[in-house]
Amino acid sequence: MTTLESQPQLPSQFSNSFPRWAWLIFLALLVAAPASTKLAGSAWFLIVCMGAWAVWRLPVMAPASSGQVVLYSGVKYWLYFCLAAFGFKAVGMIYWSDPWGTRHFDFRILLIAFALRVLVPRIRLSAGQVLLLLMALTLASLSAIAVSYLHAQYDWPTPSNRINWAGGLAMLSCVLLPIAGSQTVNSRWRIFAVIGVLVYISAILMSGARGAYLAFPWIVLCGLVVLRKNLCDGRSGPVSYRFIITIVIFVAAVPFLAPKVLEVPKERISIAVSELRAVLSGVGAGRNVVDTSIGARVYMWQRSLEKIHENPWLGYGRAQRIEFIKTWGAEANAHIVKDQTHLHSEYINGMVDHGVFGLLSTLTYMIGLVWLAWHLRKKYPGMAMSTGGLAYIHFMMSFTDANSQTNNYSVMISLSLVSIFFLRLARSQSD
Repeated sequence: MTTLESQPQLPSQFSNSFPRWAWLIFLALLVAAPASTKLAGSAWFLIVCMGAWAVWRLPVMAPASSGQVVLYSGVKYWLYFCLAAFGFKAVGMIYWSDPWGTRHFDFRILLIAFALRVLVPRIRLSAGQVLLLLMALTLASLSAIAVSYLHAQYDWPTPSNRINWAGGLAMLSCVLLPIAGSQTVNSRWRIFAVIGVLVYISAILMSGARGAYLAFPWIVLCGLVVLRKNLCDGRSGPVSYRFIITIVIFVAAVPFLAPKVLEVPKERISIAVSELRAVLSGVGAGRNVVDTSIGARVYMWQRSLEKIHENPWLGYGRAQRIEFIKTWGAEANAHIVKDQTHLHSEYINGMVDHGVFGLLSTLTYMIGLVWLAWHLRKKYPGMAMSTGGLAYIHFMMSFTDANSQTNNYSVMISLSLVSIFFLRLARSQSD
């Protein structure tokens, strides 16, 4: 992870290559991103604009180390994966004349991939700029917990659908997590990162978004890896104990300061268990078992598999998919189903829309993230951990929701990837 300790500044042409005003605006937007989809989208747009600016104003810098070679090739091949995924999606979109205005996900991911391809070989940040990025990522967790608290306590709506909104918070926590294990980062900033991760986790729990809870196995596993890494390094023993003390104090304070962090997930999981039992038994307590969150999903998936079997190659197009949902909802007398516009599974939604080509598009993004994590693992294991987290979260959350149907999800993937790479642009070194 990039050094955040005191260190000599990079030459001015490097530290000033990203305009100071643009960098400060980006950081301010990043802090507020969890509180507003408009501000998050503005941060995304600013990076895309800076990519276009850099093409004309900044020269490509030759890689100064084998680590930089890995970074350069990483963003290049990630762009290729995005182009391939876009191409697969385009086959079905063109065949069924689906409106391109509904595919913000693909355009946003592709444009940010172009921006990274341009910026990584051209931009260098000072140690101070990288430190500000770390601070912004952590402060963004405070925006997240504020929104989540208002949602849980006063039923205020989250800026976007709460599932993909909470998924975005899980991605940002994956960006911060490896910093806590970096031996090159000053201990106080590592503690700062730990607090940020804990606050993100609390916000996710309090959101009640069960689909985002699927991110916790990765976060917990990586947290244990980070802790073990610190304990095994004699120099970091005292820091590790401070980590443990910080976590213990935080967990102990939660029931008193924010009881909803525990109450909401307990209630949400209890409801899920009840709904699942009703679906498996086919008997609901005075209620149509299909007219529940889990029941509606299972019912739509079952009906979708019949349609996929009939036309697996090119699917039926977006308009017919929505018509299917309305018809199925009427047949089951399930208002939850009738109110849907997608099938609550990225995989099934892609196949009903565009058959095998839709599924290939969905999988290509995931394979690209997995490849990127594998590519970075030797030189930058911290980056690999973060990128692997994005891949895992996207893979798992795609089982129970179609997050690409919302704008915010692609923005948060983009901002997470940008942050992962920008944290490495101060100097070339391993984690």
